[in-house]
Amino acid sequence: MLAGCATRERDNRSPVSTSQPTPPPDVTTFTETKPLPEPSDVSNRAVAQSFVETYEQRYVYNELVGGFGSSGVATKITVEPARVAVVHTTDSGYYVLSSCRGSARYFDPDGSPSSATRNASSVAHFVSDELHRRIPFNAYRCEQPVVQTATVNNSDEPLARLQIYDFETKPDYEDLEQGGRTVDVTVRNADEEVILEQAYQTSLPLTVQPAVTETPGSYTLAASLADGPTVQYEWDLSTSGTPSWWALCLVITAGGTLAIERWYPNEEVGVPPNGVCRH
Repeated sequence: MLAGCATRERDNRSPVSTSQPTPPPDVTTFTETKPLPEPSDVSNRAVAQSFVETYEQRYVYNELVGGFGSSGVATKITVEPARVAVVHTTDSGYYVLSSCRGSARYFDPDGSPSSATRNASSVAHFVSDELHRRIPFNAYRCEQPVVQTATVNNSDEPLARLQIYDFETKPDYEDLEQGGRTVDVTVRNADEEVILEQAYQTSLPLTVQPAVTETPGSYTLAASLADGPTVQYEWDLSTSGTPSWWALCLVITAGGTLAIERWYPNEEVGVPPNGVCRH
C-alpha cells in the first residue's frame, strides 16, 4: 500500500500559469523560485544543519511560489525558520531531520484572495561534501499491520511502529516496485517468540511497518542486508506513549550499511507519532 504522494517531487516548480489573471501594477507579486543550494565543504554538524536550514526554507518558498490547484499568482509569502537536528553521524556525512512551515496569499480579481500553507515536517536528509539526499515523510509504502485487532484503528495510543529509510538507492518513480535493497527483519519478544519476520524491499526511500505489537515489554530486533552483518537492537516498549513506540528507524546509509536508530530528538522534527498508515 502506498501512502502520500508517490510521484516525483520537483525541487523547483514552474511559475503559475500565464493564463491566470494579472494583478495591477501596484500589487507586489512573487513568481520567481530561489535556487536550491548544493552541498560543499560539509565539515561538521553545524555546517550540515545550516545547509538543511537554507535548503528547506527555499524548498518551501518555491512550493508556495508554484501555487496549489487554481490559485492565482502569489502576492505574499512567509516562510518560518526551519527547525533542524542532526540525528546520526558517520565518517561520510550527517543525517538530519527538519521541519519548515510557510504560508502564502494569492491574487484573486474578485477581491477575495486565497491562501495556502506548506508544512514540510519530519523530512530526513543525508548531507556530505558531494551528496544530498532528501526523504520527506509524505510518500511512503505502508506494509500490512502485524496486529490485526480493533485496537489498531480505534486506539489513540500509537502501536509499535518502525520505519525503513534507504539513503543509498535513488528511487525509480517510473517503476515503484523495482529497485532498492532487501532488508530482512525479525522481532522477538522476551520469551523469544517471533512476532515479526519479514523481508522488505526499499523500492521507495521510506517504508513504514505499522502495528508491530500492542503489548508493552522488551523486544529484540535483528535486521540485515543481503551482503552485510546482522544488526541487533534492544527495543524497549515497557512504557506506553514514549517515542520508542513510533520513532524506531532502520537506516540504510548512503554508504550501504545498516543502522538502527530512534529518530525523535524533539517533537518539532521527530518522526510523527500519529496519523501514519491508517488502515
